[in-house]
Amino acid sequence: MKNSAVEIKTIGLVIEDAFTDFAREIIRTISGAVKDRKDLRLVILAGRQDDSLDPWDRMHQYKIMYNQIYAINEAYRFDGLLLTFPNQTRMRRDLYAGIPRVYLATEMEDELTVNYDAEPGIREAVDYLVKIRGLTRLCMLGGRDDNADARGRKEIFSRCLAENGLEFTDDQYEKTDMSTRTQAPAERLLARNPDVQAIFCVNDAAAVGLYDALRRQGRVPGKDITVFGFDNGPIAGELVPPLASVGSEGAALGQKALELLLDRMEGRQVSSRTVPTRLYGRESFEYEMFSFTARELLNASDALINSFFDNCFYRYRHEIVGAGAINLKRLFFEILSRMLRAVRTRYISEEEYRQLSWMIDVLFDNGIMLYTDPNRFVRSVSGLQGSMGEMRKTGFVMANIDRLFSRMKDRAIQFQGVRKRMDSDRYNVGRTRIQEFMTWATNYGPPGEEALAYMIRQLDRIGLENAALFLYPSPVRVRDGKADPLPGAMALRCVIREGELFVIPEGRQLGPVSELYDRSELPREKRGYISYPLFCGRDLYGMLVCGADSGVFEIGEFLTFQLSRAIYMNWGGRTEQ
Repeated sequence: MKNSAVEIKTIGLVIEDAFTDFAREIIRTISGAVKDRKDLRLVILAGRQDDSLDPWDRMHQYKIMYNQIYAINEAYRFDGLLLTFPNQTRMRRDLYAGIPRVYLATEMEDELTVNYDAEPGIREAVDYLVKIRGLTRLCMLGGRDDNADARGRKEIFSRCLAENGLEFTDDQYEKTDMSTRTQAPAERLLARNPDVQAIFCVNDAAAVGLYDALRRQGRVPGKDITVFGFDNGPIAGELVPPLASVGSEGAALGQKALELLLDRMEGRQVSSRTVPTRLYGRESFEYEMFSFTARELLNASDALINSFFDNCFYRYRHEIVGAGAINLKRLFFEILSRMLRAVRTRYISEEEYRQLSWMIDVLFDNGIMLYTDPNRFVRSVSGLQGSMGEMRKTGFVMANIDRLFSRMKDRAIQFQGVRKRMDSDRYNVGRTRIQEFMTWATNYGPPGEEALAYMIRQLDRIGLENAALFLYPSPVRVRDGKADPLPGAMALRCVIREGELFVIPEGRQLGPVSELYDRSELPREKRGYISYPLFCGRDLYGMLVCGADSGVFEIGEFLTFQLSRAIYMNWGGRTEQ
């Protein structure tokens, strides 16, 4: 039950496609905001965007089943809801009427919303390209007609061009599905506009296909054509070359939405908000966001050091620092202020040098590079180091200061290699663990409860650190996109806590769906849970609830795809059509 010494309120985050950059950034900021709140529990419900209406389309049929995750959770009474898209959630509004809710990046009349104010960032980019660089041929790779954000960004882009005396014709625009599969639309846009000088992508994902199309033509973003996107998510820094992008300035979208929701849950009067945006320059669109003179650097004001940090580690401004965590901004401030003081006084002792070297290692060992793009950081530090190089003529810079800056850049470059190796290792280990689980879970006898129980006892082989397996008393058949009346109870068959499997005794398994996330057996997850549907064909079995971390987002759908088939082999499905 929800009654406890500290009453825990459950927030539901309802999104499409947990693997999009936009969704991951929303999840990251919201889960980061709740991780130190003992009174909040976050549950992420992520389905699959489904644009197909063809009943014979196998992917459409698969997504219909996958989106049953919303139906499974309709009976749970959330204390508050955050939704990134409107009624297509398949969660009927009458069921959560009266539950405080906030919509993100969605235009909804008579609803509390948080949206980007896209105009400042788009205007900043267009004005710079036209007024400073003198470009006259700009195009846009747009989004879906049913997406309010896509329509709004197109309208703003067109208006900014018009205000600069430039036309924007239909030939200069090509719509996409806003995914990374935009090669064909990008090629059509480029074919119609061979003299294009700059392209605005409706989101960062759309730029992936554009990059591929440009590569086929032997053209390089940033060198042969200027490219910028929208969202400023992790993918922008991972593209080669890194993608300039319009993103939030100040509070993140998810963080602001959570603040509004909590205020509404407390009964306070709140109104819809917008989050201002700005352009974050990278190699695809060189744009200096932060500049300083040698004299300003030498004075080492608090404002300059903090601005330098915010420019480099732009994602950290959204981080909520817990009581026991290291404040990385404060640590960086201490490092840089002491380095600049040494430059100003023309002296640094060996003890000071060793201590600063140690502090730099602490900064990087505590994950500072997770809040920036390595290339961006190296360029910023090189610019800072170069400004000090100008001071060398007057004898202000010493070799040890250069060595400290080089240490920072070396650690940033090492981070790139280590992260790629870790991603590769994690993929290989995850694949091996799932393969081992499927080997042990293969049923060579008749399906039934005994075979299912044996499979459940093997679940820790799958490699999850924290998870819970919920199953209906028997499989539920889904017809024409609608399930049979879902049972009001689900059985919690097992939990995994810190990698250790605990099978729930039969007498304690069954519980009401309205309280499934309140069960004391679940592992306590600081960053919340993400729920995945378990199904095979048209049979719906239940769901797997996992601790919300980036590793799960990457493999969660594939993992539950395999687990569902193991359930089918061991438990079976209903045979009637």
